[in-house]
Amino acid sequence: MPLHDERVPYGTIKAWSLETYFRGCRDNAVKRGWPHEQIMGYVSYQFETTFERSIEKLMFNVVLLILSGGWHKGPEKIIRDNIASLIREVGLEGILVGVPGEEMEVFLHDLKVLEIV
Repeated sequence: MPLHDERVPYGTIKAWSLETYFRGCRDNAVKRGWPHEQIMGYVSYQFETTFERSIEKLMFNVVLLILSGGWHKGPEKIIRDNIASLIREVGLEGILVGVPGEEMEVFLHDLKVLEIV
């Protein structure tokens, strides 16, 4: 059972992730010379225990896949495998239960663009 009563919406997951990505680039890539792959690890680590529901985990992995930009095939494969595993566990329809219409449209659009569905 999730610790928080309310599900974190896709827009919030994107906003938090992008803010963390920005901070990681500013503080570590520009100042310390971290490569993109290390910034992606930084973003992933920051949310390691944040998302509890399957839908939140799926949405976060989709955001990570988008932020990865297709630049690193190894990590991209891992993220795609995580997405496939989450979908296999419950089924996409089961995961999307309770997601409001507009949010679902935006999320499904991203899944289609990424050729996940």
